[in-house]
Amino acid sequence: MIKQPAQYRQMELNPRIADGEMHSPEQVRQQMEQARKQAEFYEAQRAQWEAQRRELEESNEKKVLFNDSLNEVGMKLHNAVRRLEKELESMERETNEVAQVSECLRRHREILSAMQPETWSTEGFNERLREAIPKLERAANDFEEAFAGAPYYRHTSIFRHKPGAEEHRGPDWSSIREQLVHGFFFHLPLFLLLLLSWGAFVLISRYC
Repeated sequence: MIKQPAQYRQMELNPRIADGEMHSPEQVRQQMEQARKQAEFYEAQRAQWEAQRRELEESNEKKVLFNDSLNEVGMKLHNAVRRLEKELESMERETNEVAQVSECLRRHREILSAMQPETWSTEGFNERLREAIPKLERAANDFEEAFAGAPYYRHTSIFRHKPGAEEHRGPDWSSIREQLVHGFFFHLPLFLLLLLSWGAFVLISRYC
C-alpha cells in the first residue's frame, strides 16, 4: 500500500478548507460589512474631529472678538473715570476756594454789621471812625477781588452776577438830568430870542 503525503492527509482531514469555504460569499459579505462599519466609524471620528476643530476655531474667534471689545470698552471706561476724577478734583478745589471766599465775606459782613455808627457818641467819634474806615476798605477790596475772579471759576456762575450791579441796569437819572440841564442852557439864548420876538410882536400888534 502506498502512503500519501502528509499535506494531502491534512487536506482530507479539513475538507471545508480544501473546498475553499474560507472565501465563501458569506465570509466575503461579512468582511465587507466589517470594512464598511470600520469606514463609517473612521468617517464618524473624522467628522467629530472636524466639528471639534471648527468649534475650537469659532471659540478662538469669539474669544478674540470679545477680548477686543473688552479692551475697547475697558479703555473707554478708564479714560472716562480719569476725566471724572480730574473733574471732581477740580470741583472740590473750586468748592474749597468758594467756601474760603464766602467765609471771608461773611466775616466782613459780621464786622461791618457790628459797627452801627448811628449809635456812636460824639465823644471819641473820630477815633472810632479812624478804626472803622480800614475795616470798611478791606471789606470793599475783598468784595471787588472776589467778583473780579469770575472768569477763573469753571463750575460756578455765582461770581458772574455781582450784587448791586443790577441797581444800575435801570435809567441813569443823574445822566439824564445832566443832559437836560446841558440842553436847557444850550438852547436858552434861542429861547430868550424867541421870547423877545414874541413880546415885540404883541406890542406892535396892540398899538398898530
